[in-house]
Amino acid sequence: MAASGHVTTSPDPARALELLSHSPIFGGAAPAALRPLAALGRFRTLRRGDVLFRSGDILETLFLVSSGSVRVYRVVRGGTRELTLHVEGPRQLVAGASVFGGDDPAPAHAVALQTPTEVLCLPAASVREQVFGTPALAAAVIAALARRQAELLARLEELVFSELGERLAVYLLDHAAAPHALPPNSDLAALLGTVPELVSRKLGEFYRLGLIELERRQVRVLDRAELERLAGRRGR
Repeated sequence: MAASGHVTTSPDPARALELLSHSPIFGGAAPAALRPLAALGRFRTLRRGDVLFRSGDILETLFLVSSGSVRVYRVVRGGTRELTLHVEGPRQLVAGASVFGGDDPAPAHAVALQTPTEVLCLPAASVREQVFGTPALAAAVIAALARRQAELLARLEELVFSELGERLAVYLLDHAAAPHALPPNSDLAALLGTVPELVSRKLGEFYRLGLIELERRQVRVLDRAELERLAGRRGR
């Protein structure tokens, strides 16, 4: 499936090599092992909402985020809700397990979350050949995919066993270092595994309780201690 967005007409092996060298999945490999992959890479620039792939697609391209972010999500409850599995930022791989699985279809959808978002595109077959033939690369990939599996299980546990107030408190604390521009309620709801109406209601509740200051989608944490209690972080 051809994804939307602009694809550069010429490769940039030097920039691709730098990105690969600093990515968690390939960072342990020597530059000599990565240069053949870097030579095959093409950078693609996406706008918010542009599709990288859809659930069920056979992935012939491996995507590595260069800048911006990509949301990986499943559609649940008869297509009425979206459940965000990952938000991949710079140097992160998108749906790597499906690529290394060969003909396994993509288990989720992936779209750009920001404008612009840039990804490095690598031919999946060539990546598999290079990785499976290079022990250092294979070890790095196995370790990275194992970490991602653990993160996914933790994410699913969070969605199943925690309340919305707890998840929202965690999100606000994770972005509390400075005033934070909230994403649209539809995006925030997808990140938190709920619906926009409930996100709006809970944000209003936190505002009325004096936990946050909220003006024109800019949010600032006012009562960190209470948010930490709601998030279950007290005493850690």
